[in-house]
Amino acid sequence: MNDCITIQQISKNFGNQKALDHIDLGIKKGEIYGLVGVNGSGKSTLMNILFGNRVISESGGYTGQIRIENRTIAIANTKDAIKNGIGMIHQEFMLIPELSIYESINLNKEKTINQNKQSWLQKISYLDDKENKTLAKKTLKTLGFDIDVSLLVKNLSVNTKQFVEIARAINTDDLKLLLLDEPTAALNTEDSNILMKIIKDLAATGVAILFCSHRLHEVCNLCDKVSVLRDGRLVSTYGHQEMSVELLAKEMIGSEVDQMIREKGCTSEETILTLQDFSVKSPEERIRGLNLAVKKKEIMGITSLSGHGKAALCYGIIGYYPMTGEVFVAGEKKNNTISDSIAKGLFLLPDDRKEMGLMMEESVEYNIVFSSFQLKDKFKKKILKLFSVENMKIIEPYVKKQIAKLNIKCTSQKQKVRELSGGNQQKVCIARAAAMDPKILIVMEPTRGIDIGAKEKILEMIVKMNRDRDMTILVASSEIEELKRICDRIVVLCEGRLSGILDPGASEEEFALALTGELNNE
Repeated sequence: MNDCITIQQISKNFGNQKALDHIDLGIKKGEIYGLVGVNGSGKSTLMNILFGNRVISESGGYTGQIRIENRTIAIANTKDAIKNGIGMIHQEFMLIPELSIYESINLNKEKTINQNKQSWLQKISYLDDKENKTLAKKTLKTLGFDIDVSLLVKNLSVNTKQFVEIARAINTDDLKLLLLDEPTAALNTEDSNILMKIIKDLAATGVAILFCSHRLHEVCNLCDKVSVLRDGRLVSTYGHQEMSVELLAKEMIGSEVDQMIREKGCTSEETILTLQDFSVKSPEERIRGLNLAVKKKEIMGITSLSGHGKAALCYGIIGYYPMTGEVFVAGEKKNNTISDSIAKGLFLLPDDRKEMGLMMEESVEYNIVFSSFQLKDKFKKKILKLFSVENMKIIEPYVKKQIAKLNIKCTSQKQKVRELSGGNQQKVCIARAAAMDPKILIVMEPTRGIDIGAKEKILEMIVKMNRDRDMTILVASSEIEELKRICDRIVVLCEGRLSGILDPGASEEEFALALTGELNNE
């Protein structure tokens, strides 16, 4: 195989902070090359350089040399990258909410019709919606995904948005290098396996793949070669036969990783949350006649295959989607509104932290206290006994303590959240939930897109809130192995119905049968 891309002595500084330090790396045509490292190690920075993200040019550019098929190229912007055959699937979605699926997939590549016969009108054309819809549907079908391409992006689940991102990236005839920045973070095991096959098929056509993921088992199964970044430096490279999850984890962090395992049996016999004949319909999935009782101080896991109800259940409980049936909190019936949910002690951390969980342009400080300030009347003081304003004498020391307690890496509590790594953004979400001090916390995909070290810290934080505050926690996740380590029971959904409630010690076979609706509960 011939070299597709060669990276020589690439360095990048953000102010006085060195993000990349003289990186050398080469990827051959048809090669799947893994790139791993903890949050902040430089992976996304390297991806952004290769795809011409404006954050690079706006912060002084980069040094070093990039060669595509033995041609030295300069990548100043995304247009340069695309022109040289580079595509990218981003960790954070780059979709326009008001566009449809087919418009998103064909953006800047739209098919048009020209029916003007007059010479001066020949350059005027209009979009061929029928053809664009057909092409979008065809591209999605290659991903094993069948959906109405007229749906708006804003109404899609995180999982579906990821497939739209992937479809947009591969919808081209001259792709030479595909950059994948955490492409499976939003996907469950079933959909991740579909994507793995697509990546292998692409590589077989000669496309070079740079695969960046925190799911180390995927890296080990998929990649021909892998390099480890730590603090902006390339510390090691391994061939397929040499790599293992344990080895890569140790290389990433520089030491062994201790896994969080919670002691079970801390729950009460008292029921705190009851669902009776509970049904929810969301744009992509539904819950059908669910009956469930959650015990006080319990950590209950919720899992399902994609589209089988995991997200609909969480959003339905909190009142985000219309529901039928009844919900009781500590014996008291709850209305189907978000405000009544919060009043009765429920709080939800959504799976899409960028769009729904955080105010990206606001500070760490503001994000941590905002919800409790607005909804719980905390952190306030009165002006002239009339107006409530933020009490900075309380807020500043409280936030400082939370940053230290949760090890949130930021330059100051005034730093904008969008400048933090994914793991630190998630810690800010947890800190916001802790400030609300709910009776019942619903956490959706808490470790999505987070490195192996930060994952354990997030899981530890969830367990600590449960233990120290007697907080009941529902954790909805595609990561069954993580649920087994911290949960008392795990609810498995299939086609919107309760397929089983399993003990964390249940076998992989039992979970597989429950996920597909084939578990015999008798």
